[in-house]
Amino acid sequence: MKQCYSPSSDDAARNPRSRIRNLALALLIALFTLPVLAQGGKSVSGSVKGPDGRPVIGATVIVSGTTRGTTTDANGLFSIEVEKGESLSFSYIGYRAQTIPVDGRSRIDITLEEDYTSLEEVVVVGYGVQKRRDIVGAVETLSAETLEERTGSSMSISRSLQGAIPGLTMTFSDGKPNRSATIRIRGAENSIGAGGSALVLVDGVETDMSTVNPDDIESITVLKDASSTAVYGARGTFGVILLTTKAPQKGHAKVTYNGTYTFYRRATTPQMVTNGYDYTTSFLESYTNAYGTDPANINNVFKFNRTWYNELARRNSDPSFEKWRINNQNSYEYFGNTNWYDVFYRDYTTGHQHNISVTGGGETASYYVSGRMFEQDGIYNAGDEKYQQFNVKAKGDVKVKPWLRIENTTDFMYRYSHQPTAHTGISSTPMNINRMLNHQAFPVTMVTNPDGTWTEAAVYTGWAGFVEGNSWRKDRKFDMTNRTSVNLDLIKDVLVGNVDVSFYFNQTDRRQAVNSYTYYTGPESSAERPSGSLYEERSYNRQKVASNATLTYTPRLGENHSLTVLGGWNIEDYTYKSNLMNREGIIIADMPNFSLLEGEAITLKDNGSYNWGLVGAFYRVSYSYKGKYLLETSGRYDGNSKFPSNQRWGFFPSGSFGWRISEENFLQNAEWLDNLKLRVSVGSAGNGLISDTYAYLSTMSITQSSLLNNGAVFNYTAAPSPIPDGLTWETATTYDLGLDFEAFNGRLNFSADIYRKKTTDMYVVGDELPAVYGNDAPKGNYADMHTDGWEASISWRDSYTVGGKPLSYNVKFSIWDNTSKITRYTSKTGTLPTNYKVSYYEGMTLGEIWGYRCDGLFQSDEEAQTYANYSKFTNRSAQWSAGDPRYLDLNGDGYVNNGNNTIYDHGDLVKIGNTTPRYCYSIQAGVRWNGIGLSMMWQGVGQRDWYPAKESGYFWGQYGRPYSMALPWHTTDRWSPTNRDAYWPRLVAYSACDSGTILSQPNTRYLQDASYIRLKNLTIDYNFPKSLVNKIGLQALKIYVSGENLLTFSPLKKHAANYDPEGIYAGDADYGTDKFGTDNFGDGDGYPVMKSYTIGLTLTF
Repeated sequence: MKQCYSPSSDDAARNPRSRIRNLALALLIALFTLPVLAQGGKSVSGSVKGPDGRPVIGATVIVSGTTRGTTTDANGLFSIEVEKGESLSFSYIGYRAQTIPVDGRSRIDITLEEDYTSLEEVVVVGYGVQKRRDIVGAVETLSAETLEERTGSSMSISRSLQGAIPGLTMTFSDGKPNRSATIRIRGAENSIGAGGSALVLVDGVETDMSTVNPDDIESITVLKDASSTAVYGARGTFGVILLTTKAPQKGHAKVTYNGTYTFYRRATTPQMVTNGYDYTTSFLESYTNAYGTDPANINNVFKFNRTWYNELARRNSDPSFEKWRINNQNSYEYFGNTNWYDVFYRDYTTGHQHNISVTGGGETASYYVSGRMFEQDGIYNAGDEKYQQFNVKAKGDVKVKPWLRIENTTDFMYRYSHQPTAHTGISSTPMNINRMLNHQAFPVTMVTNPDGTWTEAAVYTGWAGFVEGNSWRKDRKFDMTNRTSVNLDLIKDVLVGNVDVSFYFNQTDRRQAVNSYTYYTGPESSAERPSGSLYEERSYNRQKVASNATLTYTPRLGENHSLTVLGGWNIEDYTYKSNLMNREGIIIADMPNFSLLEGEAITLKDNGSYNWGLVGAFYRVSYSYKGKYLLETSGRYDGNSKFPSNQRWGFFPSGSFGWRISEENFLQNAEWLDNLKLRVSVGSAGNGLISDTYAYLSTMSITQSSLLNNGAVFNYTAAPSPIPDGLTWETATTYDLGLDFEAFNGRLNFSADIYRKKTTDMYVVGDELPAVYGNDAPKGNYADMHTDGWEASISWRDSYTVGGKPLSYNVKFSIWDNTSKITRYTSKTGTLPTNYKVSYYEGMTLGEIWGYRCDGLFQSDEEAQTYANYSKFTNRSAQWSAGDPRYLDLNGDGYVNNGNNTIYDHGDLVKIGNTTPRYCYSIQAGVRWNGIGLSMMWQGVGQRDWYPAKESGYFWGQYGRPYSMALPWHTTDRWSPTNRDAYWPRLVAYSACDSGTILSQPNTRYLQDASYIRLKNLTIDYNFPKSLVNKIGLQALKIYVSGENLLTFSPLKKHAANYDPEGIYAGDADYGTDKFGTDNFGDGDGYPVMKSYTIGLTLTF
């Protein structure tokens, strides 16, 4: 090879003339090169904005035809080097990409136009992400922007999700701020056995949705069908909700503050009679119609006689008379008009929240840190009721190597509530305030005596304890979650691995104090209620350790083929411990402490502890041909420690197919059509969430005796419990057929699904055992059920230029429905469900209400007394009379009864309604122009039946207990000889109180239509112009006002005006559940549903 000779540095040093020549040559080259470089290389900067004039953060800016690029910073600014003749391409999700020639310019400012198509949207799915165009399962997404102004009035995001996503049903037992939602996806009840709710994952970690800071959420994805949830196995059997929190943003630190102040008031304010004479007159009629004689008391302590009643009438006629007197027995007598509801409840209360977040970082590391404080005051005029929640999140991302990234997220949550409580005895279960209003809050009573001492009514109802402030319940909940994730890009964009470990810790404690209070029945007569005092502490400790490992393979197969293969495993371990301690005899009422108690009775016990584990391996294979034929299959092999070793494992596969018809050649000329996709899927998942961790083991309980043996108590045990003949997974198999349609550049969107979900081997009681066996039948896999349903949504969005500025608007309507039917039930008793006990039988549709057909009211005593035999119903009255309900004798046997209350013999009972919410729907709309935004959402239920249970004083009033609250419409629309067409029957006490009385039984006349439509939210906001806020050192500034539950339309307002359609459930869940129609658990007696008015401020530095 011929070599070229280059003079060495030594040669040049020895030859000065050569050195000068080389220097001159270098200068000459530089002289000619500089102009060329000046013409070819140039720095271009500028800004990227959206149609509203706000900066687009993170927009991609690329030199066309190259890999050189950058992204816009927090102010929407960019800077990049370009050469002569090159162009810049600008793109961002949700906007149309634009390519602009540089043409020698040094600054380019552009405004991106909205792109309404969602095909390129990246959607979070199980253990990964997919573009929306490639999804073949039933998946729905929701951006945080949709909800950001709705979360200011609520402690959690749960209430904001009502009606937001088709097929997702969020229900609350009442309106208490810290109340968790019952979450159902595609079904009012997922399983009548083991139960189970949707799996909620926040950044991949199972979390209680009510504990999440709504301001941290970036997006919400709901996975509905089995093909979408299969990789989550047993945890995702009944749907998965994926909450993705905000990711760290690179660039200079950006600080955002969001604060709100909210006014709350009851959405429905109860009406009742508050005039003492009118109330007592109604009470007297109710009582005498039942017993035929005058009462000796109003309830159990307030004395009644005709002399007092006549004096009440005299004083009622002249308001100048005193409302009390001392009788000849030196006891107080009262003649008041006390509105006890106003005594207890405020007209409104307030709350506020404050959020602050900081994000920033560089190419190597970035961070996101946030904090939140939420506080809502109570609804009572005394007692210092309060609800608080504090959140702290720290999220970091470190790029250690180009192929190695480490992420860590840590969350802390602390929740505190203080609730004043009322008690009738020494019990740790408080009495519901509405129950106390029904039992002891008679308008004729007074709050205090003339000398300022408490009346017996004030103590009995609990008001004295509220004011003195030392009977209460305090709950504290502390959650800590940490997740560390390692991402390995083993072969760039081809083979990616991920390993994560998460730890969840929860410590919850409940402290409760019950004290007694002194009341005076006369100037020198006093007593106390309750008869003693009690202090109790309960602690609950939960821990969970979980780990996931996945490997994703995405080979490059050319333009026509796309393949993604995911494989992984998951392991979880749960531990739960609970303890209870209590003791009577509080020495200092304001300082309850176990060191300051003197009672002899002490309780110290484990209150139910267990641990269990879950392990599974899973896969998912996704294939696409030319982007129009989509195929996906997945499966999971799960093991659950709650089952015996020979039935512990199960394999649950799924498969789905999608056909993007819009990509076919015969539709290529349909330029208006963006997407038309047909989806079909089938898959199964196992449910292992049975409540008893050790149900497959025969257990023996140890109990302490109440008797003495040799001067001491002793422990004893009982015969071992029976176990089922088999115990394994419940299996839910879902069949889904769906259609997605987009047209006119994404302006028009339509999506619909029909599905059937078969849940088999549900965990219920099996065949009856002989009575001589002496034990109940155990639970096992003895029932099947199927759920049929459908859901659909249609939306339109567009924008126009008005006044030189873009005006955008959107509207969306969603509707969904489902029914569930039991197809197998091993127990053959056939017992019918009642208003007071849940029962099932084969062929039953969930939610059935069985009752009597009511053919009006008897119009004469003769008709009532010669009609069919009514001996089934308890009647304190001597005989049935005109104005009593007339139930039909459908089987013609001369008796009106329920037979033996089974499907085989149900007498005159028929199906008269169903409690399942049907045809749930929502209407969402919004408009934005020149920084001003207006949005609203209506949410409703098209069909739902409700029969008010006994003890529901706000409906039955003095048809229940005669001393209960008197309702005004019971007087104006009650049967009488001169008002024969009235809705309400004659007023008879206890006819709606005991389970055997006539109005306690569901019937067609008093069955209520609980459907409704509600203005769930209305928000108006204003974003200040960036040019203005920049002058005061801000990046963005927004103010807004928002209202929740502002308007409600419901048939309930006709005969059940005291009820909110979302507040008809039994009692307060804090005091117990599934106690339908029992004392302290009347329908609607829970915390009221609130309407709210919020003002908010968001600013970014």
